[in-house]
Amino acid sequence: MSIRGIFFDLYGTLLVYGDMQAAWIDWLETFYDCMQKQGLSISIDAFSRRCDRFFGKEEPVSFQDGLTVFERRIKTLGIELGVELKPAHIGVMADTVVCAWQKHVSIDEEAAPVLRSLKPRKVLCLISNFDHPPHVYRILSEYGLGNLFKNVIVSAEVGYRKPDPAIFSKALKGTGLNGREVAYVGDTEEDVTGALAASMKPVVIMRERNGTDHRALDYSIDTGPGPNPAGDGFRDRARIITSLRELTSMF
Repeated sequence: MSIRGIFFDLYGTLLVYGDMQAAWIDWLETFYDCMQKQGLSISIDAFSRRCDRFFGKEEPVSFQDGLTVFERRIKTLGIELGVELKPAHIGVMADTVVCAWQKHVSIDEEAAPVLRSLKPRKVLCLISNFDHPPHVYRILSEYGLGNLFKNVIVSAEVGYRKPDPAIFSKALKGTGLNGREVAYVGDTEEDVTGALAASMKPVVIMRERNGTDHRALDYSIDTGPGPNPAGDGFRDRARIITSLRELTSMF
């Protein structure tokens, strides 16, 4: 069956990680400063330990509070640390902290030209695991990518995360395509596993300079080297590319 749609991951795929150790240091220091302003009194080392695997912990219950998953994580941590946070403070804090981290992530210079080249002949969709959807939409707008996708699916909005095939099904439903008609471009194991479970054709980007590891999207007090997410284990399950521009001739 011919490929009618190309769906993309965001971080590590259209956006390129820089020095993520520095990114998480900035994230932590900014988070700590924000919490101190709201009355936090413990040391930054103690705060760092409380933040270990911050995004890997179970998502807090919503209670229809209007907060994003990231904002609820902040609120929950504040309660645990005895810091009372008002909703307005939480929103500002979430934006401030994620922007400190974002400074170390840049757009692949090929992303916009490749998407514009593909758009007239393929259905494009974005599927991203991210706890703070407003930031995703803000980044897409800043880089001029937002209007290039038929659908943008963010995990925190739909309640599913990759590799759960339900998030891929959500994207497919919005485009009218079936999985066999779609290629999914990502950079991690969860991208490949989820795409295959949704009957999509997985494509993995393995850039020449890929210094990221499995902690790229989660804070960790363990700063040692981790496994490269785009390893040789992908080669028998996914098509491998080294640059986004290869997609224009592939599909």
